[in-house]
Amino acid sequence: MYCKSCNSTSCVACHSQYYLSGGNCVSCGMKACAECTNSSYCNKCISGWILNTVTHKCDTSCPDVIQNCYDCSSSTVCTKCNGGYYLDSANKCSPCTNIANCIHCSSGSICTKCDAGYYVNSSNKCSVCTVANCAQCDTDGSCLACNQNFKLSKDKKSCDANDNNFNCSDSNFMRIGNLCITRKNMGDSSMLPIPSTVSVAKVGNDYCFSNIQKCCWQGDTSKTCTAENGNYSGCNRTICDWNAAKEICSKFNYAGKIWRLPTMNEIKNWHINSIGLGSNGLMICDGYSGFSSAQCGSFLACSGSYDNYCRPRNIWSGDEGGSNYAYQYYIDKGILNGPSLNIKFFVMSVRCVTEME
Repeated sequence: MYCKSCNSTSCVACHSQYYLSGGNCVSCGMKACAECTNSSYCNKCISGWILNTVTHKCDTSCPDVIQNCYDCSSSTVCTKCNGGYYLDSANKCSPCTNIANCIHCSSGSICTKCDAGYYVNSSNKCSVCTVANCAQCDTDGSCLACNQNFKLSKDKKSCDANDNNFNCSDSNFMRIGNLCITRKNMGDSSMLPIPSTVSVAKVGNDYCFSNIQKCCWQGDTSKTCTAENGNYSGCNRTICDWNAAKEICSKFNYAGKIWRLPTMNEIKNWHINSIGLGSNGLMICDGYSGFSSAQCGSFLACSGSYDNYCRPRNIWSGDEGGSNYAYQYYIDKGILNGPSLNIKFFVMSVRCVTEME
């Protein structure tokens, strides 16, 4: 299983983190060791760790030794910094904060990559991209390429909706009756963006809830899960609170259409018996089994979400009335849950819909 190449009788070369012993591949068994001679002699460490040439073990990772260092050649010399930092003349990592809206830089004055909605201009600084629905801006602020289902104007100053080409048939959408539905969670694809008016945090960081009530989390959203045909993991999906979900769909101006959260009654028609899950249906995580879709536990602790649980198998509806709160829906079991107090502050999947002719 861990053999890289073999002859007719035994293995002759092993994969990384294994060594050859008697024709078999044996695990190095040493922390952070990428290549070894045996279980006590490491030859190479994984990126970010230092090989101790005396003990032949991998010592403390670079980020603990040199702040914001991704890779280093010794405990005092950094060779590569984390994103948002550059390697200065002292082999230390300095932030790119001297350049507004820059997320990667090669020095304190040269930006190489700007934040979303900005581009690197001719002065190696970041300028805002003012062309709506533009996928890539040029150095003069004009548009080079538009998002899918938008066409670039001749003067390259606008991206116009190309409604005639949108039929809700590509991999990001599926159609049920007269509704077009986003098949994946909003935020899980570059074509299903989260607007700048919604704050995005990584799982494990609850910063959003101390400041605003429009927040999504991205990262490991379940402790136990499997992939969906190997290409859409149940572990790593974007989940949002209800206020963020409503904002995301209202600002999703895809193909020039008006999008919104689905109603409770619409969601009821999407039960597994009629639409299916998995790669050929609506890609909702499955908290149970047998539906040929990504699996993720029903109530597994997930540090960072508001109530310490993540529910990527549940989706938000747009229903709200009186003193009631939003509805959530366990689509894989056809169970409705809500309204209930403060349910808006849970974090769940977001799917948007639009009417088709």
